[in-house]
Amino acid sequence: MNLWQTNYFTRGFWGDEAWTVLISRLSLGEILKITGQDFHPPAYYFLVHWWGNTWGWSEVAVRSLSLFFFLLTLILVYFFAQKLKFAKLPSILASFLILLSPILFTYAFEARSYALLTFLSVLVSFIFWLSLAQKSKVWKLAYFLVGALGIYSHYYFWFVLFSHGIYVLLFERKKLLSVLAPAIGIALAQLPWLPVFLSQINSVSNSYWIAPINARTHYEFFLRVAGGDHVTIWQKPASLLIFGVIIYGLITKFAGKKIKQNTLFLLTWLIVPTLIPSLISLKTPIFFYRYLIFSSVPLLLLFVSSFKNKKTLLVFSGALLFMYGLVSYSKFTRSPFSMREKQKELVTQGKITNPSYTVLPKFAEVYYYLGDEVRVSVIPEGLVQFSGLSLLKAYQEKGLVEIKEPTEKNYLLIKDGLEIEYVHQN
Repeated sequence: MNLWQTNYFTRGFWGDEAWTVLISRLSLGEILKITGQDFHPPAYYFLVHWWGNTWGWSEVAVRSLSLFFFLLTLILVYFFAQKLKFAKLPSILASFLILLSPILFTYAFEARSYALLTFLSVLVSFIFWLSLAQKSKVWKLAYFLVGALGIYSHYYFWFVLFSHGIYVLLFERKKLLSVLAPAIGIALAQLPWLPVFLSQINSVSNSYWIAPINARTHYEFFLRVAGGDHVTIWQKPASLLIFGVIIYGLITKFAGKKIKQNTLFLLTWLIVPTLIPSLISLKTPIFFYRYLIFSSVPLLLLFVSSFKNKKTLLVFSGALLFMYGLVSYSKFTRSPFSMREKQKELVTQGKITNPSYTVLPKFAEVYYYLGDEVRVSVIPEGLVQFSGLSLLKAYQEKGLVEIKEPTEKNYLLIKDGLEIEYVHQN
C-alpha cells in the first residue's frame, strides 16, 4: 500500500464530511436556509462552497481547506508566543507541539469546521492581546471583524470571546472601555442570526442526542484535548505529562508570587470556554470534546512556559513530541473502509440497483458516492430522530432524491454502518 496515496487525508468521506460537501454544493441562499434549520452557522459552508467551486469536490480538495487553516495556525502560534514574551525556543517548540497535537492533527484532515474554529480562536486571541498592548484603533477594528466572522463559523467561538471579557474584568479592568466598542459591535453583528439561534437552542433542548455531563465528562475532555480524540496507549501518558508539568509550573509561579499577565491570560482562555458549557449543561446538555478543540492551544502554550531551564524544557517537550508523533503517524497511516470502497465493491459485483435505498444517517455519503450512478431514495423510517433532515428535504425539493417506502420487488438497502441488505419480495 502506497502511504502517499492511501492515508487519512485521501480516504473516503465519512458521514459528517459528506454532509459538509452536500450542503456546500448548494447555492449561498440554500446554505443559509439549511444551516438556519440545523445547528451550525453558515460561514464555514460559505468558505467550502467557494473552495470547492475553485478546487473541486474530491476528498483531498475539500479537506485541503482544513489543512490550510491548520498550517496557518502553526505559524500564528509561533508569533503569538513571541508577543506573549516567550523566548524563541519555547515558541518554536509550541509550534511543533501544535503540529503533532493528535486532536489538531486529526481534524486537519477532515472536512469539518474544527480547523477553522481553532485558527480563528487563536487569531482573535492574538489580536485581542495586541489590542490591549497598543492604542491603535486598527487592532480594535480587526478584533471586531475576526470576532464577527468567528461567531458565524461556530457557536463555541463565543466562549473564546467570553474568556477575553473575563480576563479584562479580572486582571485588566483599566482597559475595559478600550475593548468595549468592538465587543458591542460583535454582539450587534449576531443580531440578524439571533432568532435562528434561539430557535435552534429550543430544538436542541426539546430533543437531541447529547447526553448530560457526568463525573467522567471533564476527565474525558482533558484526555481528548491533551492526548488525542481517540483512545491510544499514549493518550493517558501524554495527558498526565502535560497536566503534571502545568501544575508544577503554576505552583512554582505562585510560590514566587510572580504570576505574569501572559499566564493569567492563557489560564483564562483555557478555563472559561470549558466552565461556561459546564454550567449550561447543568440545565441543558451541550457538546464538549471536539467543539472545544481550540483549548489545546493555550494548554500547550502553558506547557512550554512552565520551564525555566532549557535542558528540562527540551527533555519534557521531546518526550511529548515523541508520543504525539507516534499517535499522529498512526492516525495518518489509517484509511478506514468507507462508502467509497463499498461503492466500488458493489459496482464490481454488479449489485447496485436503480433505485437504491438508504436511511437518513447514511444519506449524504451514499448520495455522494452513488448519486451519479443510480437514483438514491431514502426510507422515511425515523426521519425526525436525526439532524440533517433540512438538507435531505432540500435535495428532495431539487428532485435529486426521493423520500419514500420501497415499491420495487427487489432492491438494495444501505443502512447505517454500511450494512447492506438485499431485499427480495415475492
